[in-house]
Amino acid sequence: MGCLRVWGAGLLVACAPVLAAPLDALLTATPERGLEHGTLELGFDAMNQQLDVLNFRSVSSDPDKATGDYRGSHVRGGVRVGEKGWLSGSLWQRAVGDATDTYQYTSWQLSGQYRFMEPEGRVPALALRLSGWGNYAAATDTTKPVVVPGAKLDSVRITNPADQQLQADLVGTWQLSAQSDVSVLLSAGASQLSYGAMSATTTLDGCHYNLAFTGNAIYGTLASPCNAGIYLTELYDNSGRLGIDVAKEIAWRGNFVQAGVNGSWHNGPWTLKAGYLFHMAQRESVDDILAARKLSSYTQNHTVVVESSYRFSTGLRGFARGQFSSNLFFNEMPVTYNTSTASRFDSKYSIVTVGVMADF
Repeated sequence: MGCLRVWGAGLLVACAPVLAAPLDALLTATPERGLEHGTLELGFDAMNQQLDVLNFRSVSSDPDKATGDYRGSHVRGGVRVGEKGWLSGSLWQRAVGDATDTYQYTSWQLSGQYRFMEPEGRVPALALRLSGWGNYAAATDTTKPVVVPGAKLDSVRITNPADQQLQADLVGTWQLSAQSDVSVLLSAGASQLSYGAMSATTTLDGCHYNLAFTGNAIYGTLASPCNAGIYLTELYDNSGRLGIDVAKEIAWRGNFVQAGVNGSWHNGPWTLKAGYLFHMAQRESVDDILAARKLSSYTQNHTVVVESSYRFSTGLRGFARGQFSSNLFFNEMPVTYNTSTASRFDSKYSIVTVGVMADF
């Protein structure tokens, strides 16, 4: 189960890292400002011990609790549509490692934005943005033992873990001068998680079994010949005795709201941007299950993004960007959040990105 949580293997779902839809903290009502047609960005993302010079990640001597390494790459861009429209999209490849496994995820986003009010006096430019975004993997595998209520799983496999979001944003931008502007945003959206199947292996009375989970029902078959005396060749339980309801714990629905503010300033070839985003989620089932088990859930996240870019020529810029998150980044990759991994979301994390932007 891949967890961008980037700490040891949690139960019940594939995980990987996680800001709401990527870079919402820098949204503006005038994304086409200074561009003739559009822009294209190619970036490389990473975090490891050498890059974490500020010791921002949560640190622990226990490898199961310490945050791990992250690497990724992405392409994102946007194009003008008429005088007031803007279409954008992004595609990310992410790899997250913990003490024993590496997990691969693909993230995507498509959005359309329309500026329905131009600035006048103290009234800002106002734009409405609608987007769909999500994350998915073919499968995630945990090879480290996972403890669940009533059992210990030697390994866990989730096929086709994914999340899908629909989101609406209202963005206002004040142009303070020819070199600077300030934007605020309010957002709301809905999440839906899904998966194909969950399977696991376990050891019972000295024998190894393959397990398949359907809801709270578990079906097991003997994995290999066993010489432990009397043993079962098959087992089945639909009583919920283990206390696991896979669908509710890893395929939850939810809603979220967020608010943010950002600013940009440019002078000559240099452009500086900084943004803050507050995100709050409300989830069905999964957080109620955590409460029933007297475990903590996490519904809020604070993200800060800073970016510096330098224009080498008329249409080419280089940039460096840092993202800092108070509770990992569950709001950028909801698929990482489930009843097993939730306890880790009090951890801080950051990502460093470098790349180039081509304006056209």
